[in-house]
Amino acid sequence: MNRISKLLVLCAAAAVTLPVAASAQTSRVAGMALQGDYIKDYTGIYTYLSGVPNVGNLVYGELGSDLASTDDRAVGAVLGNLGEGRYGTWGIHLRQQTPNLGQGDGSSEGVPGVGADPNFHTNESFDLMWGRKFGTSSLGLRLNRSFMGLEFDNGILGAGTLGTLEYDLQGGVPDPAAANLQRNIWGFGAGYGMELSPTSQLEFSVLYQTRTYEISDTLGATAEEDGPTTYQIAARAWWQWQPNVVVVPVFKWYSYDLSTVDPVAGTDDNSLTGWQVGAAGNWTLGSNDLFVLGVAFGGNNVDQEATVIGIPSPIGTVSTVGEINETYMPLVFAALETHVNNWLTLRFGANKMAFHHAKIEDNTVPGTFEFSDSPFNMSIGAGVKVGTLQLDAVVNDDFPRNGLYLFSGAVTTSLFPKVTATYSF
Repeated sequence: MNRISKLLVLCAAAAVTLPVAASAQTSRVAGMALQGDYIKDYTGIYTYLSGVPNVGNLVYGELGSDLASTDDRAVGAVLGNLGEGRYGTWGIHLRQQTPNLGQGDGSSEGVPGVGADPNFHTNESFDLMWGRKFGTSSLGLRLNRSFMGLEFDNGILGAGTLGTLEYDLQGGVPDPAAANLQRNIWGFGAGYGMELSPTSQLEFSVLYQTRTYEISDTLGATAEEDGPTTYQIAARAWWQWQPNVVVVPVFKWYSYDLSTVDPVAGTDDNSLTGWQVGAAGNWTLGSNDLFVLGVAFGGNNVDQEATVIGIPSPIGTVSTVGEINETYMPLVFAALETHVNNWLTLRFGANKMAFHHAKIEDNTVPGTFEFSDSPFNMSIGAGVKVGTLQLDAVVNDDFPRNGLYLFSGAVTTSLFPKVTATYSF
């Protein structure tokens, strides 16, 4: 066994002994630097609910991630064998952190750029899914809730007149600016999938959430959202173009209302909307290796009367009162997943915004700021099969060069920034 093989074995062994917990295949997708929309993976059920009755029986664990603001851990299951399937397929998810819209956790982003879900909430109450197959079609439904609330009249948080807080209070101090991005959530979703022909399928989904917050005092003054509506509409198809190639076209439209109203500042209309159209080819290589190559076009618009969202730029994050228009024309992505043997899988992938442009119109000090660049992102990952348990991890970018400290003397912190586990049965 050569040195490289020894390193891979040690890498796999370390993944098995990690003391933290995570959701299985979100790490697979992250390790390929892809959006989950473009590949076959059970995590697609978080957007395309029609997949709930089609992924089989499984139990997963999100074992932890330093890609999110918290450990982002979770345990969940998709069960299609209850009552021998007479009651449909049920999914239940127990999470430390509310996931981003259409995603399985809080560290996964549904789209690139500034269009990622801006809400952050660590008090998810429940997330339930149900699905059923009807011949060549399938239906999926979802209900989820995230909530935190406090009521008091004794100034326990150092603000004596406050009486009610209803949002994910972080840091122990009422903060209207933070509340806008830590809203409580009621979410509803539906998805429908159908077989168009023996070689093609189509999936539709709608995710709708009402996101609210409130900070009120005993004198009747209230700061709260002025628009609670968040939604995402998505569709994708699967077309078997050739025996070893599946083409996956994708469409997404999403909208976040971030408007606020309070006694001091009055009403501020803020919103984030965006869209994406793309397609990818999934090539089966050898027996079951996978190569993905795709392209996507999209854009995001931020319109705000009070600064809520900023956009990364070559000179740092730019936040403004005004309008931000961002486009990527196109985003190109590619990834490879190869099964080295029956227990070890290696993967890597990258994406690049070939033409990324942003225009920021500032209404406070009238003027515009524009920039164009081509940001590059790459990830590597590994999967280990231990009996019937599949462990997947995002691997630290420095590991292929430095290896373990034992061999190189170089410190590689967070060897596995994200780890997940899945048990299928």
